[in-house]
Amino acid sequence: MNVKIHVWGVGNSTLGDDGVGIFVAKMLKRLSPPYIEVTICESVPENFILPLRRKKPQELIIVDAALMNLPPGSIRRIPLAQSEGFVLTHSLPFLTLLESQIKNCHVTIIGIQPETRGFSTKLSTSVHEAARKLVKIIMASRLHDIPPLTN
Repeated sequence: MNVKIHVWGVGNSTLGDDGVGIFVAKMLKRLSPPYIEVTICESVPENFILPLRRKKPQELIIVDAALMNLPPGSIRRIPLAQSEGFVLTHSLPFLTLLESQIKNCHVTIIGIQPETRGFSTKLSTSVHEAARKLVKIIMASRLHDIPPLTN
């Protein structure tokens, strides 16, 4: 069976809410829907571009903590043009490489506003709730329900 949706969990699970992408990916892996393939990228998503390219995905969802000047736990779709540098907590320069290597794939970046980013292996309550909500949204294929990040 050809998997249609790929989800990448990006983050650092030892820095509090910065691990939200990994948390979402682990929840999806436990639920293991057959139409979703999940990859826990941690802080090195560029290592997963070549294997993804071989799979020729239709859709890639990248989940990461994002500094958006919103209340903690806010979830937004982030356009690729806004994703580099200041927004995502990992300053993801790999997105340029991803765009050049992955053709005919719709990429959606989902950011969750962190509350804390200090040394901790736990998510704050607001980010934990947002992560659980996002898993339900992804499982229901309702990404359009997430508002886009606007300036």
